[in-house]
Amino acid sequence: MSYSNTLSLNCPHCDTKCQFIVIEQGHKRCKNDKKHHIPYICTNCQGLIATKWTADNCSPDNFRGNPTGYSQLLDIYYPIVGDWKPRVNLQLIKEEDVKTDFHEAINCYNNGFYNASMLMARRAIQQEMLNNKAKGGNLYQQIESTGISRKLKSLLHKVKNFGNNGAHPDFCLFDEDGNQIIDKHEFAKLSLEFLDRYFADEYEIDSLVESAPKSQKELKEVQNK
Repeated sequence: MSYSNTLSLNCPHCDTKCQFIVIEQGHKRCKNDKKHHIPYICTNCQGLIATKWTADNCSPDNFRGNPTGYSQLLDIYYPIVGDWKPRVNLQLIKEEDVKTDFHEAINCYNNGFYNASMLMARRAIQQEMLNNKAKGGNLYQQIESTGISRKLKSLLHKVKNFGNNGAHPDFCLFDEDGNQIIDKHEFAKLSLEFLDRYFADEYEIDSLVESAPKSQKELKEVQNK
């Protein structure tokens, strides 16, 4: 499909084939995948979608101004459901595989794939445990073997349970009265928030301490390392 200000697509929100109108101010060219990312809005239900376009090397202005001159082709479109963003600076997360899994968990959540989000959040924890040489044959034992605080361990166990709920139809979660809770959206959101808090405690505090002014004794300790 070639670029146009209006597109005829099957809406992933209302499951109807209808017209989408471009949201011009949202057009960006991604430095990572080299594609043009453009949001559209459904004229039937007002649901938002993100589109990715392949084009010969050009700026957003050239892309829009000459819709046939740069071989613009629609690669993919998907619903925009949420806009959850981590509070922690992801660049502080040391291991690239952990960072990648956490980022994928966020993307899954923001696109409405809540089971997948919980699974990737759980995977990010296990990657973190393996990278830290945690001991144990399962994730519970690995979390327990770490030197982190009891409160942070409790957070990670909750994320593990949410991941189990996303992976196994027979793994249920209950409120304090023993009533089963079925809320994938909330479970996935809590997974991200708990994991975000863990990373903030593990990496953000270290970064703040390392960048803070040092005493003479601390300077000597750094020099002697």
